[in-house]
Amino acid sequence: MRDMAGDYLRGAGGSHQLDHTMRVVENALALAACYPDIDRELLEAAAWLHDVGRGRSNHAEASARIASERLPALGFSPERVRLAAEVIADHRFSAGRIPATQEGKILQDADRLDALGAIGIVRAFTFDIGREFYNADDPFAEWRAPDDSRYTLDHFYAKLLRLPETLHTPEARKMAQRRAGFMRIFLYQLSDEIGVPYPARDDR
Repeated sequence: MRDMAGDYLRGAGGSHQLDHTMRVVENALALAACYPDIDRELLEAAAWLHDVGRGRSNHAEASARIASERLPALGFSPERVRLAAEVIADHRFSAGRIPATQEGKILQDADRLDALGAIGIVRAFTFDIGREFYNADDPFAEWRAPDDSRYTLDHFYAKLLRLPETLHTPEARKMAQRRAGFMRIFLYQLSDEIGVPYPARDDR
């Protein structure tokens, strides 16, 4: 399954290469250990294939279609293929979907966890190297709406620090809070280095 994912992800962007998929698989299996009744094989397959449609207009739907084509040859029944495709289609953050199955919730949590912590910081700054680092007049978006299409640091406020509250499983939420805490330490250190006091507020 890793080789299959690697074939599709060759040439993918820096924040969605095979290493991202490997971490999502690891996150998903760690969370799955808390839920013995789920279909672990289906979840793992969905995790490996969740981004194989990258580069298309709706990568989650494209990935679901690819999974539907490839999983029957791996012994998945038509019903399990349908469920795996649904799990994959539901994972995308911007789609705003709430998965109907526990497998879907775990995959969505596993994917979002990879946007947090040290890895999340690295991914934020490699996602679009054309963006400015931060707004020099208001680095921490204290007096304006975050614009993460222009400033990388704004992505912390537009999305990343809000992720923990969107997770479904308590285990993922605990992991997310720890990782978000590390990101705040980074922001506090950055505020010291650029000489701009960090806003005395929650990180929204």
